[in-house]
Amino acid sequence: MVITVYEWMITLDMEIRLIWRCKWSFTKAVYLLNRYLVIADFVLHCFRSYGEYVPACKPLFQATAVIYIVGLFLSEYTLAVRVCVVWKMNRIVIAFLTSVCVIGFIWTLTSFFIMLHSVEFFTFPPFSGCLSEIEGSTLWINYLLLLIYDVAMLVLIAYPTIRGYRSIYEHTDLVKHVYVEGVLFYVYLLVVDIVCVTLQLALPDDIFLFGM
Repeated sequence: MVITVYEWMITLDMEIRLIWRCKWSFTKAVYLLNRYLVIADFVLHCFRSYGEYVPACKPLFQATAVIYIVGLFLSEYTLAVRVCVVWKMNRIVIAFLTSVCVIGFIWTLTSFFIMLHSVEFFTFPPFSGCLSEIEGSTLWINYLLLLIYDVAMLVLIAYPTIRGYRSIYEHTDLVKHVYVEGVLFYVYLLVVDIVCVTLQLALPDDIFLFGM
């Protein structure tokens, strides 16, 4: 949360100028929702971390799961729009990314709620917060699917980037900011996905649920 607040402080002037003063649109709504969902997530995290009422643990985790997954796929939507623009709104690319995002959203949300049915929550005084006990979770599959998806996105944005740099007429600032930075960002996401999959396989899911 500290990093998020710092990022707000250094970019708020640009956000006011470029986002808040613009007319309302679907893209603006997606941006603001994705940007400020973190506040609701932080509030729920405080309730989960310091509350001692066990019956409230599962509803809190369900609400957190919805916010987390919605935020994740809103971010993926924003990045997918960049890829579609790079491919000049190719219908095949749009259809592929739309299908993958919809299927991935339904699968992730459904699998997480199915998993929560088998979770046992408890408290452990004098410590506060919702603790959990779970066995046989398949959360790592969700991260593996996200890893595969981000690999596909990296390929989709890397191909036109390489093609653009091979042309002496396309070495422009647009190519640098939209294409090259897009590739670098997906390389970063790929590293994060690999770390998440590794942690999911190496650590108990109880730890993940407590820190989510």
